[in-house]
Amino acid sequence: MKQMKSVKPVRGSMEYESDNMPKKRPNKPSKGDPARKQANKEMAVVTYIFIALFMVLSVYMIVFVIRDSDQVLNNPANKRSEIWAKHVTRGNILSSDGYELAKTEVGKKGKETRVYPYGSLFAHVVGQMNHGATGLESSENYELLNSNLNPFYRIVNEFEGKKSPGNNVVTTLSLKLSQVASEALGSRRGSVVAMEPKTGKIVTMVSKPSYDPNELTDEKWKQISSSSGDDSPLLNRATQGLYPPGSTFKMYTALAYIRQNADYEEFRHKCKGSIKTGDGGKIRCYGGAVHGRLDLTTAFAKSCNTAFCKIGQKLNIAGWRNLCESMYFNKAIPIDKLPKNIAKFQLSSSTSKGDVMQASIGQGDVLVTPLQNLLLAATIANNGNLMKPYVVDKIVDFDGKILSETSTKSLGTPVAKEEAKTMQKLMRATVQKGTATSLYYGTPYKAAGKTGSAEYKAGSSDSHAWFVGYVTYKGKKLAISVLVEGGGTGGAVAVPIAKRVFDAWAEGL
Repeated sequence: MKQMKSVKPVRGSMEYESDNMPKKRPNKPSKGDPARKQANKEMAVVTYIFIALFMVLSVYMIVFVIRDSDQVLNNPANKRSEIWAKHVTRGNILSSDGYELAKTEVGKKGKETRVYPYGSLFAHVVGQMNHGATGLESSENYELLNSNLNPFYRIVNEFEGKKSPGNNVVTTLSLKLSQVASEALGSRRGSVVAMEPKTGKIVTMVSKPSYDPNELTDEKWKQISSSSGDDSPLLNRATQGLYPPGSTFKMYTALAYIRQNADYEEFRHKCKGSIKTGDGGKIRCYGGAVHGRLDLTTAFAKSCNTAFCKIGQKLNIAGWRNLCESMYFNKAIPIDKLPKNIAKFQLSSSTSKGDVMQASIGQGDVLVTPLQNLLLAATIANNGNLMKPYVVDKIVDFDGKILSETSTKSLGTPVAKEEAKTMQKLMRATVQKGTATSLYYGTPYKAAGKTGSAEYKAGSSDSHAWFVGYVTYKGKKLAISVLVEGGGTGGAVAVPIAKRVFDAWAEGL
């Protein structure tokens, strides 16, 4: 038998392999192959990029929801609100005691008119909708045009061509106290702002001059919007007006001295009615008073300028400034929904002796808003704990169901409890034997505070009238800041306004 010759496969033809022959496998890159390493590296880079983008997007969404969503949704340039307004009747803005401060009236032909039942009383906080949007009408625009009506009924309303009712904004403002504050201030220019020290709720915020948002014709709007600076009725003096605090600033000077001097109780001073500033000038006690021998408590109660000029010269400026900045000097007060200006305290180690003395009595370059001037009194009343002020209490649907509620928030304890107790005694002495005794006799509550008469024109004795303080009654407290522009003395002008608000508040408890 002849042996068969093996046949070599022809290139391009089908190959046959016996079971004993090794099978050919496609070439795979080894673990150490450079091409494989490069591919893995590129894949890892792409993966990391996608992870980074996802994290950035997640952070943005969280920030948007927590911080920026209201700002974007309430922006007048956001056209979505115009779409909502076609389907939702704008909700009401209410006082804390349930009164309508802003509402929408619908005429027979479906024409909607925004109405403000109390005219100019709440114009600076509630705002208006007739010429753009201001105040809460602007900052709460999203809430007012959002409806929590049952989706089924909303669909029915759509088919019937009806609008659904918007949600309501409930403020912290008391109608009764606001009316009393406005009546007490009368036709004078100024501001009254009151707050619960324990919660931060603003219960009254009145600013004059004001305007009636119901009467904003094009001509009237043109007139008031063209008013400049401090003369404008659009200016909310409570949060935007900047004034020298006068003797009310002695609360800061006294607190800084107490903090920096363990022997502050040993302070003694003989007032001769004036003190030299070192640059050829003199600072006098108000009205030419000569107070004689004083300790710290009496100097505070009598509001002795020469004593506090002496105290100011002994202070460490950096520590004094740190105290002021802990109470929101030189930075914005964290109150939402309202425009505000920044209080100023600019002293440094290079400040002249005369300027330090002026600052120690609340003159010179020291400037405050009435709201900022309220913060220290409220903090002292609350034993050193500063609460964040706010004006929107909650959002409710058309039926009164609470949808969201503002939580109280502490901004820290810039004043130690023992310091607060000491300051409470000083402020109580002002009422018992100092410049605010009308709050002592015949009142059911316990009052404490500081008056001020702040000169604001160089070479003139004209002064703004101030009072800041608080009362305690039936376990509750209310703090207040009163400013009357060009009013004269705080004791004669500002204290009686505060007393009327305190009386009304106590009657309601």
